[in-house]
Amino acid sequence: MIRLAVALPALCALCYAADSLVWEPARVTDVQKTVVPAREPDASCNATPRGTTPPPQCRPQNLRAQTYWRMTIETGSRRMVVRPYKQPTLGILNENGVTYLDPMLAAGATVEVAIVAKNTLRYRTDLGQGNTAQIDTQALLTGSAAPPVGKIPLSLPPPKPVGAPTVELPAVSSALKVVLLENSDFRDLEVQQVRSQDIGDGASLYSFSGEASSTVAGSNRPVFLVLAEGETNGQVELARLQVSKGVRQVVYSAAGKKSASSVPVLVTRVSPTVFRVTVNQGLAPGEYAILPAGLNRAFLFQIKN
Repeated sequence: MIRLAVALPALCALCYAADSLVWEPARVTDVQKTVVPAREPDASCNATPRGTTPPPQCRPQNLRAQTYWRMTIETGSRRMVVRPYKQPTLGILNENGVTYLDPMLAAGATVEVAIVAKNTLRYRTDLGQGNTAQIDTQALLTGSAAPPVGKIPLSLPPPKPVGAPTVELPAVSSALKVVLLENSDFRDLEVQQVRSQDIGDGASLYSFSGEASSTVAGSNRPVFLVLAEGETNGQVELARLQVSKGVRQVVYSAAGKKSASSVPVLVTRVSPTVFRVTVNQGLAPGEYAILPAGLNRAFLFQIKN
């Protein structure tokens, strides 16, 4: 009852704040889905005395599997990466951790946002109270990067036509990067947005312009680093591309979540934000793409004789 009494005033204060928020126009520039598998507690958790509060890495809510969406929002002065979440009825009584929400938005959507606290905002597509989101990062925009000034109409983006022959997937943010580790130095890979064409039975044709990548690996056993601004699961796929009429392509299965020409790789965690990717065997000459899970862009390179 004491905890309930503490929770209710906090909720009332939040409701009052939502009614008096200052809203400003914004646009969504990127939406990414991330899936983090469940983890086992490490050996140090066994040494936690009974009756004491375990450290964060040992708490069940921090070990369970998570699915969340990172949404990049730009206002007239800043760019923010946020994670929408469900506002619990009694927030402090929720012992299962945060429940994240699919924002049901895509790049190009117009919204209004209001800052609730230092690390919290609300976003809406109508004149309601909107949804709550946790602010992961934010940065000031230059004048050229800012969205248009003025009132932005609140509406959801139009639905994509069914059966469209080619769909240009929305651009992703620069929160994740793959580089080639070679001769004790880092080399940038060619980066292209994925163009996806539905070919039926749950398969898609991924296409990239150009017959050959501008990045040529110096070895047939290249080593790559996956670099992220925040924690990531490090899931990537290496696929060999087919070249035809000025286009590089690969067939991708949505059900199997892999390409038809996937190449085995070994992914090793270096830190929560850095992964090392190595191939299990020498690569044959040709064009290749690294496809990070949940992103809609690829990192391209070629192997020569």
